[in-house]
Amino acid sequence: MPPADLPTNQVHPAASIDPTLPLRADLLLDQPGAPWQPLARPLLAAVHATGHRIWLSGGASRDLASDVPLHEVNDLDLAGTVPAGRFTDITYQTMRATRMTEFRTTVTPGTLVCAVTPPWNNIRVIEYRGLSQGGFEFPLIGSRIAEDSRHRDFSFNTLLYDVLDHVVLDACGTGLVDLRAEKLRFAPRNESTDPATQAMILFRALKFAVRWHDRGPHDLAPLAAWLDGLPPDFFDPLTCDDWSGLRGAHRRSVTAPVDRQHEFADLLPEPGRSFLRTLIGRAS
Repeated sequence: MPPADLPTNQVHPAASIDPTLPLRADLLLDQPGAPWQPLARPLLAAVHATGHRIWLSGGASRDLASDVPLHEVNDLDLAGTVPAGRFTDITYQTMRATRMTEFRTTVTPGTLVCAVTPPWNNIRVIEYRGLSQGGFEFPLIGSRIAEDSRHRDFSFNTLLYDVLDHVVLDACGTGLVDLRAEKLRFAPRNESTDPATQAMILFRALKFAVRWHDRGPHDLAPLAAWLDGLPPDFFDPLTCDDWSGLRGAHRRSVTAPVDRQHEFADLLPEPGRSFLRTLIGRAS
């Protein structure tokens, strides 16, 4: 059953987007050799058995809807209505039932993101975040899908995929269009005034742009309009810890040549250009 808080025109049968999409979603969950493969389906079933809802989100749903080869999906992002502590309990019980207790579960206090990591490294193979609730100085979940979409970075990352009903939930109403357009449209969603959040949105714009360089040129007009609303010195308040986190994220996920990174930075108006050039320099 589609969520009650989304209009019907924002709930799309997966097959109406791409007839192969339901099959691709099933293949993703059951992909042989994928580190999440023994756990994914039992975990989703266990969550649904409690009466909560859970969906593929973020990179997993975005990459499915944009025909990215399944072997390029490195982890499963999940979103749902389960509180973080309850999700961790369900995950642990599911890992016991599937004899995967060597895997580890963590909850990051600052974000309430739950993660599952394998014993052989610290790379998260499953990440779960409850639907975000804004307006508080501390992380809180328990909102509705439309509210949660206002805390994502870009419209193409607001998409949710229901693996039971095989429907795509376009929580902001433009995610599918922006993702599948001839020119990938970078439309920021997060309205936070926190400089660290704004800096992370710009970093992620760089990450996605260079990753999808072959899909370019991109539609950067919405991103430019968003930048126009930022103070010229918006990143001056960033702390040493903020810069350290940005450098670490950059080194983990941006492998494109530096020239290509600067090429993207130069497409942006200030203060985006100066910020990205600073980040690229510090991370190189």
